[in-house]
Order: sequence, then C-alpha cells, then structure tokens
Amino acid sequence: MKLIGRRSVASVMCWGLGFINVFVTLGVVATGLGLLVSTLFPEFGAGLMDGLTGREKRDMALAVSERITLMAAFVATVSTWWVINRLRRIFLAVNQGDAFEPANVNRLRAMGLGLMGVQIAAAILTFSAPLAEGRADRDYDINLGAWLGILIVFMLAEVFRQGAAMRDDAQMTV
Repeated sequence: MKLIGRRSVASVMCWGLGFINVFVTLGVVATGLGLLVSTLFPEFGAGLMDGLTGREKRDMALAVSERITLMAAFVATVSTWWVINRLRRIFLAVNQGDAFEPANVNRLRAMGLGLMGVQIAAAILTFSAPLAEGRADRDYDINLGAWLGILIVFMLAEVFRQGAAMRDDAQMTV
C-alpha cells in the first residue's frame, strides 16, 4: 500500500478521522446543548444530572460540582474535536505530498494545546464527577504517557518547522 496519493495510508486515515469526527461533533453539540440548557434552566440541569447518575429526583438547583462536570465534559469533547480536525488537515497535506508546509507547524501546536485540554478536563472530571454523583471517592492517576505524548507533539511541531524551513531553502536554491 502506498503512503501518499489516492487509496493511500494517508487517505484512509483521513477518511477514518472524518468518520470519527461525525460522532465527536455530535458529542460536542450534545454536551454544548446540555451545558447551555442547564445554565439557562438550572432545574433541567439538576434533572439531567439525576438522570445521568441514576439518583432519585430532588428539588434543588444544579450544584457547583455538577456545573463543573458539565463544563469539563464540554471542554473535553471540544478539545477532542479540535485535535481530530487538526490531525485530518495534517493527513490531507501529507496525502498531497506536502507534509512540511508551514501550516502543519501551527496545526501540531494546536493539537498539543487540544491534547492538554483533554488531559486537564479529565483531571477536573475525576474530581467533580464523583461529587456530582454524590460519592466521595476520587481516584486520579496522572497519565504520564499522555503528557509525554503532548511533549512529543510539541517537539514534532519544531521538527516540522525546521523541515519547512529546509524545504523553503531548497526551493530557493533551484
């Protein structure tokens, strides 16, 4: 199987990410609507959280931990959407044979920021979700592999920046 061009690994990855992107977009819309509606109508938000956690109905407004849980879920889904779209654009550039274009440097940096958003939202969810469910137990383990992956993405952005500069120099000498 070839690496670039039609029916290549890059085009298959781009198609697969596009398919996943549909479902992530639906998740962004659902969490965004849930957050918006729960902000405008706190009683609905309390009912939504009761339905998600399986608790009995209560006659209270939305607690702070429940608001934080909804907000962190929204940030996590938006960050995931952000990373997938940047990765798709990188695969499109690779598929066209232009991996070291300057735009890919910014896309990789944006992916690093998006991955940081996912990890921070996961940490916030680890602490707020049990409180929103009425439990006291919290178990957060720092995902060292994910944070090292984020550092590698930022390092790859610098590699791509240098590759783009070298490509530009090579085009100027010809």
